[in-house]
Amino acid sequence: MRPTAAGRSWFAVGAAFLFLLLVGAPACQLPPPLPQEPADYGTGRARDATAEIPSGELLVRLADQEERLELEVGGVGEGELRFSAEGETIRCSNGERRASFRVVPQRPRGALTLDGRSYYGALWIRLHENQGLRVENQVGLEHYIAGVVPSELVLWSAEEPEIEAQAIAARTYALQSLMHRQKTGSAAFLWDDTRDQVYLGNYRGESSPAAQRVEARYRRALASSRGRVVLNSAGQLYDVRFHASCGGNTCSPAEAFPSESGLHHAAVACEPCRMIGAKERALPATDSTRRRVHWNWTADGPALSQLAHAIGVGQHVLALRDVKVDRHARWQSVVVEGDQGHLRISVERLRRELGPARLKGSAILRTWPALGDPIESGLFFEGVGRGHGAGLCQVGSHEYARQGWSARQILQHYLPGARIAAVPSE
Repeated sequence: MRPTAAGRSWFAVGAAFLFLLLVGAPACQLPPPLPQEPADYGTGRARDATAEIPSGELLVRLADQEERLELEVGGVGEGELRFSAEGETIRCSNGERRASFRVVPQRPRGALTLDGRSYYGALWIRLHENQGLRVENQVGLEHYIAGVVPSELVLWSAEEPEIEAQAIAARTYALQSLMHRQKTGSAAFLWDDTRDQVYLGNYRGESSPAAQRVEARYRRALASSRGRVVLNSAGQLYDVRFHASCGGNTCSPAEAFPSESGLHHAAVACEPCRMIGAKERALPATDSTRRRVHWNWTADGPALSQLAHAIGVGQHVLALRDVKVDRHARWQSVVVEGDQGHLRISVERLRRELGPARLKGSAILRTWPALGDPIESGLFFEGVGRGHGAGLCQVGSHEYARQGWSARQILQHYLPGARIAAVPSE
């Protein structure tokens, strides 16, 4: 579908030639615009909506809304519009029934509300392939980044260079991911949770003087980073990953994500994480201090049974053994022995099956029972580092920013061979 004058954002003009013009690399562009649905809903009345979705916008799938049977959207005029799945159609409280709806704010530059969150752009409401509804936020790239940064960082304590680095990393990740999904034929959208980047809609600060100072710092950092991305040594978008804390050394993305290809940049040392992890590990187990690097967790019987069933080794996990580690002792794979067989799986899958919020990282210091010993009622894990460990370390970024590092220095440390490029923005 050929773009119209309505798609005059920076992607429509600049993205197709972004890297060709800047660095002579292949063109960077978002996936083709989606076909427009037959009606927009902003005031509760149908109106003509034949224009394409502007190519400078992207789609963010709202995980919490998956398979909801009904929902209410505010910001569309007086009251709210209610939507419910009914068979092969969606019923709107204004009396319309359609296969899908596109809801836009009543006021220009206004926002929609859904479950206490605020969203710029439009909300697409469609039928889910299983049951109920599916919701996607159609939003401009810079509004999206402005929603990701405060969802991924603690703004109250964040330093400006840290916020800038996070914004640049998030922008690069979004564009690179969408380009990759378009190239491989996957659906070109981003999840609003840790499957991509956490995005909680519009940031809405408080009115206190302290909160206003925090927001001013955040807005300055966003303005400084606007339109900037990370390029690799070949002049292409860097495959940027980021995580909460690395434990002292990051890992290669190829090691963290063995199922993916094209991720080749090296691991780096992270002295702030190493020092913080060592201090936290020395604290008593009962210490209630909020820990940023060190962690422990016990997988109980039901969690282990669920793991055994999920990977097809029976109903119970009898032992973990034969762990393969990288040069920094970070787990890469492990053999799970069940009552009906055994299977080697990546630590990426182990974390996914047990829950990445519980098995917080792959740098596991010890287990009890020890590796290879029989597991009876549960399995204790102790580790350092939160997240997959590849790319930008957020704890390290914060500490380096406190030491006076710039956003550029932070990114070039964690992403070897990287350079920052300013590109046209919306």
